[in-house]
Amino acid sequence: MRRGLALSLLPALAACATVASPTAPAWPSGQDAAPAIAFPNSATQQRRLLAAAHQAGDAAAVRAGLERLAAFGYAPSAATLDLLAAHLPTPEMAALRLRFESNRARVEASRLFATVPAEYRLVEGIAWDARRNRLFAAAVVDRALLVREPFGWIKVESINGGSLFGLAIDERRQLLWVGSGRVEQTPEPDSAFRGLIAFDLNNLIVVHRIPAPGTGSPADIAVGPDGTVYASDPGSGAVYRASPEDMALSILVPAGRLGNPQGIVPAADGRRLYVSDYERGIAIVSLADGSVTRLESDASTMLDGIDGLVAWRGGLIAIQNGVNPRRILRLTLSRDGNRIAAVRVLESNNAEWGEPTLGFVRGAEFLYVADAQWERYGARGAAQGEGAARPTPIRLLRPGD
Repeated sequence: MRRGLALSLLPALAACATVASPTAPAWPSGQDAAPAIAFPNSATQQRRLLAAAHQAGDAAAVRAGLERLAAFGYAPSAATLDLLAAHLPTPEMAALRLRFESNRARVEASRLFATVPAEYRLVEGIAWDARRNRLFAAAVVDRALLVREPFGWIKVESINGGSLFGLAIDERRQLLWVGSGRVEQTPEPDSAFRGLIAFDLNNLIVVHRIPAPGTGSPADIAVGPDGTVYASDPGSGAVYRASPEDMALSILVPAGRLGNPQGIVPAADGRRLYVSDYERGIAIVSLADGSVTRLESDASTMLDGIDGLVAWRGGLIAIQNGVNPRRILRLTLSRDGNRIAAVRVLESNNAEWGEPTLGFVRGAEFLYVADAQWERYGARGAAQGEGAARPTPIRLLRPGD
């Protein structure tokens, strides 16, 4: 889900806090209190430190900040680099500009798989029904679940949901789960159902409706091996869970513990979740008590701005749309699952992209939404900006073994 994270350094503010413990990676509470030192793989937090260094006239800190961003794979705007050039000797700045230009290089490895017609507005999530070779898509503005049949896309009727976001399939129980909620772009938001909806894949009839607690509004979702469904709430920062038999979602991570949770992946060990926090990085959530720690990385890379997050062969695939450049990453995890051992950029700055959002694994392939068009819709789904709405491309990528 797009949350409008600024990509420019210019308006950034510095964040200050105590140093995190080296033996237990901290995850500070409070959306406004996140220290850059506690989230060392967040380009957002590093840009705030860089802005503070610029304002203080600290050339050494500016140099260190730019070096970190270059190592992350980040690419500041030309205006930002021009602003900071006064702090460094010309040869040093020239070398950094070359590194940032390299970070902007296009890596294009996918192909077009399908296209959702432009009449269905703001497609966020997708799912692949392997047994029936069907592709599903969820539309935010139209509050619609779509399925691609041999003769074209059709709208599934009688949902009575809200804006639809993430999709997940429970193969064992043959259920399609949908995250339903409301955001600024939701038409008639007061009528939007906030919770999870499950469809029988055999007939696409609703078989479960599990409401969210209080004013919660789930978005991205995932299903564990035992059928438990997990959902992130980017508005409140909460994470929920429910079994298919539950009458309501329960709170695993309370509101405010995470800043802006998005993609969510149950770990293979059945003991934790990986959750992307949009401005901070990737969190590990204990299923036993809901405690939150940080997924550390042995590789120097930015892990903020992640929208879609899925499991891939013992590791993760991450879709970053809140960084510059936008990227799709393959993250190899350590044996214990507590660290990222290696990072591979699968795609970056693809010329065919708009804003990539969520994806779904199809065997040895990865399908993803390549242009959700969040920027085209304002309050209650009103069109904004110039030009007509575009069809939504679904692209196919082979991440490799």
